[in-house]
Amino acid sequence: MAIYIGDKTTTAKVDRTCIEKYGISELVLMENAATSAFYRILEIEKEIYRNIKDRIRDTDFEDFDSSIFSGLPFKRIAILCGSGNNGGDGFVLARKLKAAGRKVDILFVGNQDKMSQSAQTNYDIIQRLGLGIKHYDNMADIESEIESLMTEIDKYDVLIDAIFGVGINRPVASKYRPLFEAVNSYRLKNETRIIGIDIPSGLDPDTGLPVSDRKNPGVAIRCDYTISFDYFKKGFLNYESEEYTGRVYVESLGCKKDILEEVGLRDRFISKKDLEFNSPKQCAHKGDFGRVCIFAGSKGFYGAARLATESAVGAGSGLVTLISDPDVQAVLAPNLVEAMTCNYGDQARLDRLTESANSIAIGPGMGMNQLCIDTLSYISSRTSRPIVVDADAINAFKEADLRLSGRYILTPHLGEFSRLIGLEVDLIKKDRLYYAKKYARENQLVLVLKGKNTIITDGTRTIVNTTGNEGMARGGMGDCLTGIIASLAAKYDPFEAACKGVYLHGLCGDLIYKDSFTVSPSDLIKIIPKVMKLMYN
Repeated sequence: MAIYIGDKTTTAKVDRTCIEKYGISELVLMENAATSAFYRILEIEKEIYRNIKDRIRDTDFEDFDSSIFSGLPFKRIAILCGSGNNGGDGFVLARKLKAAGRKVDILFVGNQDKMSQSAQTNYDIIQRLGLGIKHYDNMADIESEIESLMTEIDKYDVLIDAIFGVGINRPVASKYRPLFEAVNSYRLKNETRIIGIDIPSGLDPDTGLPVSDRKNPGVAIRCDYTISFDYFKKGFLNYESEEYTGRVYVESLGCKKDILEEVGLRDRFISKKDLEFNSPKQCAHKGDFGRVCIFAGSKGFYGAARLATESAVGAGSGLVTLISDPDVQAVLAPNLVEAMTCNYGDQARLDRLTESANSIAIGPGMGMNQLCIDTLSYISSRTSRPIVVDADAINAFKEADLRLSGRYILTPHLGEFSRLIGLEVDLIKKDRLYYAKKYARENQLVLVLKGKNTIITDGTRTIVNTTGNEGMARGGMGDCLTGIIASLAAKYDPFEAACKGVYLHGLCGDLIYKDSFTVSPSDLIKIIPKVMKLMYN
């Protein structure tokens, strides 16, 4: 099932549609949310057990330290509950964990007089069932309350945060701030794990940072895991959010499968349907697999041209030609046994290659100079086929004489994108999704904004990638991606080619990273055909 990405208004839209259109009550939604969280918590526990077993297997018996069992399993659980619906989720979750044999205490830090109706109903249920509820209502006497509360927390194996949900629209009140800071400080010093329900309390779902204003920098609970419901919060794409969310899981509310599309969500993570490859015909010849031209390289910068060209070959193009200056051609031609070469001086052949190409890539290793600008303008005038624009050609993109028509695929990293749109990297990081979609829409192109969770968008359709790892942070990796996308763009429309190419590139890196600390571009190129076969099957 596709995982969609939504903003802070999405939860209210989903709840309203479920209640008003489908007759699913708020109490049922709360029950479903807690049930999903319950099963996910059990899975988290199993994963921790597996890790513990691995540590035991690798531990010499004489040096065995029984303290590695501390906190496992999750027998003693504390749930921090507020008075809103997020607290209501916590009340239901407490009931389910108690029924599963866990010792559960509810540490209520909300205002009981302001409890939501559904939360109140579930609060009454757990009271009748005799679950332990400890009230910390008098937050005005903060020092004694915090000291008492932290003493309680020290008894538990896991702390579940169900204080505030996605509806928070102002900084955490000053009376709660010492509590949040104490919990965060405690987490650093102890083995107790913290699990956030739907979103870490105090975190803005749109920015992925604590809700703040001019007077208050904001504070949020820092979690080891976050169990989110129905959709991935847009703010979680902010790289800085991970220090608050930990590992994020998205669980279903048990509603209609396509309800997220019904309420207007379109942005989503990549899924199987985006990765289907066309079956080659048994009678196919090399021309059926695409003719690709790679404009790359300059004197002293040969590696980028080679990597992009060999990646295009590895990704299945029938005919690949590297087009470069004579110096690059002289150095690389003897080594590119599976690709052809051409230099800028052979104008007649250059024209024929450009006009017959099914796709073109430009930029790796070319340098930001007039030649790069002129070449990009030339390509644009000679073909209507997809053009992958990378590296130095991205810097030349604004200077070239181009006809924007949806055929360009730009592949910038954050620094290149910052220069392209004239905004600081730190500002873009806060909402990569917004800026990527805006630029793609306004310039009628496909944008591949590279990085963890690479964003692929044409301004209307937006896909977030799920493959790739830190071991791929190496020079030349972007050149490989350029060649892969160019190869696929010869057979698929630009958006499809970009989605498939980014996923394939990251998956190759992931398979190598399992056995190696770093991922080299050369090793990645070697396994492209094998990984494509895995994806095809």
